[in-house]
Amino acid sequence: MRVGVLGGTFDPVHRGHTYLAQAVLEAFDLSRVNLMVSGIPPHKEPGEISSSHHRYAMLEIELSTQHSLFPSRWELDQPAPCYTIKTLDHFKSTYPENEYCFVAGSDALQELHLWKGYDRLLEEHCLIFVQRPGFNVDLTRLHLPETIGQRIQSIGEGEYPDIRAGVSFLTPLKPPAISASSIRSMLASGKEPTPEFLSPEVLKYITGHQLYEE
Repeated sequence: MRVGVLGGTFDPVHRGHTYLAQAVLEAFDLSRVNLMVSGIPPHKEPGEISSSHHRYAMLEIELSTQHSLFPSRWELDQPAPCYTIKTLDHFKSTYPENEYCFVAGSDALQELHLWKGYDRLLEEHCLIFVQRPGFNVDLTRLHLPETIGQRIQSIGEGEYPDIRAGVSFLTPLKPPAISASSIRSMLASGKEPTPEFLSPEVLKYITGHQLYEE
C-alpha cells in the first residue's frame, strides 16, 4: 500500500486541503492519504491557533464523505514537540509493508534546512512538495548540502514516478489558491466563505463554536 501523509495545523480546515490531498493521491497513484493534524508549531503561541480538539473535529467533518482521505491525530497524541522525522520513522517501522511519503507545500521546502533531522528525512524517506502559488522554488538555491539536495527531483506535469525511500519530489500540481489566513480574516470580519472554499458543514461547526471571531 502506498500511503501519503499530509501534515499541517489545519486552522481552519478548508476545501484546499481536500483538493490537494486528492490531487496527490491520484497523481502518484496512492492508496490513501492520512491528513495529520499537528500540534502547536514552535513559532506559534498557544493562543494563535485553535485548539487541537476543534481542528481535528473540523477535519473529521470535512473528510466524512471521502473514501481515500482519512484524518489522523497520531501527532496530537505524542509528547510535544512531535517532529516529522519521528512521525515517518514510526509509520515506516510499524507498518513496513507500506510505502510512505510526506506531503507538504513548496513553502515548507524553502525552510527544510530548519527541520529536525532534515538530512535523514531525505536519505531514508520520501517527501512530495507541491508548488504553491507565490512559492515557486529553485532547487539549486536551497540551503541544503549538495549531496542531500540532489535527492529532491523536480518533475514536470504528468511525470509521477513511483515513491520510494531516499527520493523526494517537487511537483507542479496546482492546488487552488485558498489560504487559511484569508478564510480566518473573512470569518473574523463576519463574511461567509463560499462552499467552494469552506464546506457548509465545517462553517456550521465554526459558527456553532464561535471560532475565529474578533
